[in-house]
Amino acid sequence: MNIRPGDEVICIDDTTLPEQYLGIRAGEVYRATWVGMCRTYLGGDYAGIRLAGVNRGVCPQFGEEDPPFAARRFRPVVKPTVEEEKKVEETV
Repeated sequence: MNIRPGDEVICIDDTTLPEQYLGIRAGEVYRATWVGMCRTYLGGDYAGIRLAGVNRGVCPQFGEEDPPFAARRFRPVVKPTVEEEKKVEETV
């Protein structure tokens, strides 16, 4: 996993069941505050991520406080280097 605490990430998957609300939106940029392995009763082990400014409260199914999101829902934000910016400017 290439995401570390402090990294900016972009949400690529905000799909849920109709009765669920995640509090994240596809295309939005967030900052990771925690990244690590998690375990759920039904889903087993997964890579999880917590985000600055997003507190999920208590999970209604399992009672966990602020459960992490699945890291598969996010990708690191890649910012262009100065060289890449120059190439774009020169070709325009």
